[in-house]
Amino acid sequence: MNAPTPPTMPPPIDAYVDAALALHGFNLGAETRAAVLQQFKVIAAVATPVLAQALQPEDEMAPVFRAGTEAA
Repeated sequence: MNAPTPPTMPPPIDAYVDAALALHGFNLGAETRAAVLQQFKVIAAVATPVLAQALQPEDEMAPVFRAGTEAA
């Protein structure tokens, strides 16, 4: 199964950041909002090439972490 194709147009990060901040009750000043927005743009830039890689059926899945249990 191949990974979904990343969108060719980036999502509206400004709108996402504003909505997320409002949803969580944050009211940031312009300078702080700009810093948060810049961080989300960095995260999106880092994630884009990772999300572009298609996974193949033979790719090994990572183990599931379960707190309080020992690894097999």
